[in-house]
Amino acid sequence: MFLVVCMFPLLWLILNSFKTQEDLFTNTWGLPKSWTLNNYVNAVIEGNIGNYFINSLLISVVSVSITIFLSTMTSYGITRLKWKLSGIVLSLFLMGMMIPTYGSIIPLYSIFNMTHILGKYIAVIIPNVTFAIPMSIFIMTGFFSTLPRELEEAAIIDGCSLLKAFWKVIMPLVKPGIITIAVISFINAWNDLLFPQIFLSDQNKMTLPVGLMAFKGMYATDYVGMIAAIVITVIPVIVIYSLLHQRIIGGLVSGAVKG
Repeated sequence: MFLVVCMFPLLWLILNSFKTQEDLFTNTWGLPKSWTLNNYVNAVIEGNIGNYFINSLLISVVSVSITIFLSTMTSYGITRLKWKLSGIVLSLFLMGMMIPTYGSIIPLYSIFNMTHILGKYIAVIIPNVTFAIPMSIFIMTGFFSTLPRELEEAAIIDGCSLLKAFWKVIMPLVKPGIITIAVISFINAWNDLLFPQIFLSDQNKMTLPVGLMAFKGMYATDYVGMIAAIVITVIPVIVIYSLLHQRIIGGLVSGAVKG
């Protein structure tokens, strides 16, 4: 029953994406009277969804890659290397989880304007990475903290440098945590609306959530085209989560227990 309740909105979206505008209003809850792919064609060609899709993919992949690189190395340095301020530094990073994301819009806009990066992809990537790192460090420190230190010692005795031991020995052991932060960061970046809408000015650089607004006009709204675009938008997230949901849950639980 729970599965039906969760899947029904998605099924409703998919079915209505094949209807005409008239059929949507007269037959909202039924099957399409005449199945059509015009909505998807219009979404890709007239709605420029293909370009928005590529923009979202680019921003999300780059944001996730940088987040994984920075958070794993930072977490490793905090938990595995001996230095007095490691606890304070960890607390400072975790405090970032308490900062409201959209409360930073005005200072970020001012900084990006002064550095002349407004309107560029990096203006969206930087906030995505910045607000993903605290949660990522919180998860990864839970994995790193319980790995036996003898692993690095044995690797160094065998001739590995500390950096090589990190990449070759430690990183494969925390793969569930990496997958967890990758999926969470990807979903947040993929679904983000406000950062691209504010920090990007070129319509050709907009992401999918912003592109969906193009289907809403002043006097009329292409609802079936918007529904088709929404289906295109949610498919990557659903596929990724369906393939990796067990690893995500396992990673969160394992990290919580280890931490």
